[in-house]
Amino acid sequence: MNTAPLPGEIDFTNLPDLAALGQTLFKQVPIGTVIVRLSDSQIILRNPAFRRIADDKVATMSALIENSCVDPKQQEQLRTQIRQARARADREETSELPELVLDLKGADGKIRIVQHYALMFHKMGIAVGIFRDISDIKRKYRALQKDAFTDELTGVGNRRGLMERWSEEIEDDPAQTIGFLMIDLDQFKPINDTYGHATGDNVLRSLARRLRKSVRKSDYVVRLGGDEFGILLPDIESRTMLDTISNKLLAALRRPVVIDNLKLSLSGSIGGGLYPDDGKDLAAIMVHADHSMYTTKKNIPARKRSKKHPVTVKAPIA
Repeated sequence: MNTAPLPGEIDFTNLPDLAALGQTLFKQVPIGTVIVRLSDSQIILRNPAFRRIADDKVATMSALIENSCVDPKQQEQLRTQIRQARARADREETSELPELVLDLKGADGKIRIVQHYALMFHKMGIAVGIFRDISDIKRKYRALQKDAFTDELTGVGNRRGLMERWSEEIEDDPAQTIGFLMIDLDQFKPINDTYGHATGDNVLRSLARRLRKSVRKSDYVVRLGGDEFGILLPDIESRTMLDTISNKLLAALRRPVVIDNLKLSLSGSIGGGLYPDDGKDLAAIMVHADHSMYTTKKNIPARKRSKKHPVTVKAPIA
């Protein structure tokens, strides 16, 4: 005797053929989906939505990571997820690869921001990968984020941006060594007092651009306030490298700044800190860098400066 299903239960007798339903969903769902053979990483099935995300010439997941994913950090994160999931094959039938945002380059050359998630079915020898295109959402968020995390005067990052970037770096790779440099401009106040805030603002803009051009693209330059800047340096090799970068930045700051018809000379003081050697969080690293900077100021009082004339202003240039 057949009984009606209880509320909340699925009545399987009224469902269409599951195989046909699965094929229809695979073809029609607007989310990129692939089925990958675990033995050789071959993509054996891909739906139309995935074809809009990645090039059809990409035949394996290995090739997708190597050739389509444009961010080296994302590449390594996905490889690590896959290795860890494979290592659990003897302990679980199904392994989950957590959500991961990837920047993928398609056949049309466009970079799409996708949210990747996968299930690895070890006994069946396959994995199902999901690629959800979130480009529009992410770009709008990044635009809002840029406004919130950018110093209005100079265009570099601000303190909120620094904290956000620090969190991202720690989340991506908590074992990495991260450098931080604190930079204080020497002889800046007399420029403001002598030539006004408009000239002082132009000096800050010019030096912010100079700092950004003097470091790697992966480094993050911020204005902490007033005439004080900071630079976050992810994945730095050693303290020696931090010192080398500091010297390079000091040389860049000593070059005259030309504003309108003025040629202004100033310099800077720099202190540094390393995570995790000098502190276990951003606040501790910043305190260490700040102390280091003021120790440097104290130990090198001359700094080739004249107490009477802290700002060297050359004659107006033609």
